[in-house]
Amino acid sequence: MDDGEPTPVSDAALVADVLEGNTEAFGELVNRYKNLVASFVAARVAAMEVEDLAQDTFLRAFRMLASLRDPAAFSSWLLGIASHVCVDWHRSRRRMASLDDEGAQEPGADALVPHRSPVERPDAEAEQQEAARLLLESLDRLPEAYRVTLVLKHMDGLSCQEIAERQGLALGTVTSRLARAYKLLRDRLKRLD
Repeated sequence: MDDGEPTPVSDAALVADVLEGNTEAFGELVNRYKNLVASFVAARVAAMEVEDLAQDTFLRAFRMLASLRDPAAFSSWLLGIASHVCVDWHRSRRRMASLDDEGAQEPGADALVPHRSPVERPDAEAEQQEAARLLLESLDRLPEAYRVTLVLKHMDGLSCQEIAERQGLALGTVTSRLARAYKLLRDRLKRLD
């Protein structure tokens, strides 16, 4: 189904272009994954921090791109970086909270420190990070066609028809790729339990 639209360049080809000095190719990767990264980060940090942390994710990715072993797995590698950025943000918040608590020891200082609700389950964040890591690893192992279709559907919020149009595919191909991707993910995640 050729409607005159150019075939999308693979992540691996864009990574190779960036490593050869074409910084515009990295801009294409940013445009391709900015919604995915923002959604991923938004699920883990305060809303007012999302834009800065998403930008930090792409900056780190650009600096570390030469260390990417499998350019076809760029999206899951990028989400791994986003995960580390979020963990770093939470650590810095804990350090700040610790400093605030030390300041609260001084007479009258408690009026300056906002009261925090206690963390109900301190291990919940670690469990969430582990679940995200397992999901990313499983997503990374999917064939690229399935992985891209899942990302377009769930991270970019496109309908199956929009994915078909964007990828130049038949609607049935998109729905079968999604069904196959879900099955592969389900099977891999069950094995990890």
